[in-house]
Amino acid sequence: MKKIFYSLLIAVCIFILQYPCFSQVIEGNIAMTDRVPSELFGSWKVVSVCTKTTNKEFFGSKSVDIWTLTRTGDLISLKNPLSGARADITVNDVNGKTIKFEKKSLFPDEESVETPILTLQGDNFTGVDKISIKTYKDGKLIKEDYVEYQVKGTRMSGIGLSGIFGI
Repeated sequence: MKKIFYSLLIAVCIFILQYPCFSQVIEGNIAMTDRVPSELFGSWKVVSVCTKTTNKEFFGSKSVDIWTLTRTGDLISLKNPLSGARADITVNDVNGKTIKFEKKSLFPDEESVETPILTLQGDNFTGVDKISIKTYKDGKLIKEDYVEYQVKGTRMSGIGLSGIFGI
């Protein structure tokens, strides 16, 4: 009787582990996006100054951009209305008011990964923005460029009513 019970128990465990809906319950955790401070969302004027690069001709020494960060459910998007660029970002780490996220762009012969690490300070943030661009030909890496910018952001819009009225 014990052999039948153990055999049945093992079969049920194997069955449960084969179906994602069951394994998600077992692996359940809090999404990293839930830890992102609400102050991050809105529009920011971002000034970037190059501190390191492998390609001075390709990357500018200084730039000014607009970043608009929005959240819908667990999806965080970054848009740049000046360039028309839009990307979904992945939050890698949140430590208090410091957020590290990643934005990947994949093209047939190119892959770029941008990794900003920002620390919020009221209506401003400071940090670093690292960008790596890999170029491929026939599936082989032929060139890799890297740049690191010191960034400073100033909020342009997006303060919620709770921030204005202390609600």
